[in-house]
Amino acid sequence: MKKLSIFVGILCLSLVSMTFAATPAAQTKKEVKKQTEKQTPAKKQNKNGKYASRCNEMLKKEKAKIPVTSYLANVTWAEAEARAKQLENFEHELPKSDLLPYFSEACSLYVELLKLYAETDRIEQATDANWLEREKVMKEIEKTQNAIVNARQDSLSSLHADLTEAQNQAEETREEMKEREAHANAKQDSLMRASKEREAILLAEASAREDSLRRASKERESELEKALAEERAKAEARQKEAKSKLNELQSKLIQVTQDARGIILSMSDILFDVDKATLKQDLKTSLAKVAGILSVYQELNVVVEGHTDNTGSEKHNMKLSEQRAKNVLDFLVSQGIESSRLTSVGYGMTRPVGDNKTKEGRQKNRRVDLVIQDKVLQGK
Repeated sequence: MKKLSIFVGILCLSLVSMTFAATPAAQTKKEVKKQTEKQTPAKKQNKNGKYASRCNEMLKKEKAKIPVTSYLANVTWAEAEARAKQLENFEHELPKSDLLPYFSEACSLYVELLKLYAETDRIEQATDANWLEREKVMKEIEKTQNAIVNARQDSLSSLHADLTEAQNQAEETREEMKEREAHANAKQDSLMRASKEREAILLAEASAREDSLRRASKERESELEKALAEERAKAEARQKEAKSKLNELQSKLIQVTQDARGIILSMSDILFDVDKATLKQDLKTSLAKVAGILSVYQELNVVVEGHTDNTGSEKHNMKLSEQRAKNVLDFLVSQGIESSRLTSVGYGMTRPVGDNKTKEGRQKNRRVDLVIQDKVLQGK
């Protein structure tokens, strides 16, 4: 019976784990967060939400009923507590996410599983009690037999009478023991049948629930994939439209291209003072136009990359590339672009695009790149 209970527990644990896995796992937390931020204002609650609160309340209620000796029940409760914490953190970060009901529903399955363990443990305890009662009867028989032996040793003259009486008592005791044993066996069989029927019902319900959750999960995943495809299409259209506007900045000093990273604006170091990070007026004018485009397309994020040729020390070139990238970022911020949309990094001489052995190659390598990409496409 314990093997069957363990089997049921493992099956139910697998079901609950699949429930969590069946949520749209293809999305990273960052993707879901970004999608949710588009649908609702980015406000976070300081207290637990209704799903986390209800989950913790149900688990707390079942905790007191968990048998101390039930290994699976305690392991399941520990896992359920961890899932509840995960739900609490998730709801804290994304209080209006469409995924919350699925996590809450998984919590309810953990509660049902803990109830199953409590019921199974009660049946096992009842069975153990019946066996203890049988053992008690056997000890009474043994005690009676010992009394017979002692009586024989006390008096040989009354041996026949005592033996007859003892035999009669033993016979009565045996009959009583048989009746008790038959009653105990019948009760045990009844409990075993009830337990098997209950386990069969739970297995059938769990299987049906699993099929339902899988179908619902597939439907939800299909809907989410469709929504993501639509968002990506919109993002690609926005980025294409932005590139069309950025192409107007194309010149001998500013090259506009596009690759897998996004739209690339490569600005020659001629737009900086020689061997310095100060921005010249022509560069400021172009960056102001870029800022105007970014202010219209709020979904575009920018990584400012500084690059140098291999002339001079590695340390000097790295510092110069970092400062030039930082100054460009600061100028965009001064033009009203949120700093959260901007990142600056210096690569020094580590990422050349031309041959440093030639003058033309070194000039190509001395540049500052603006890598512009829609934040929806960044997470795909």
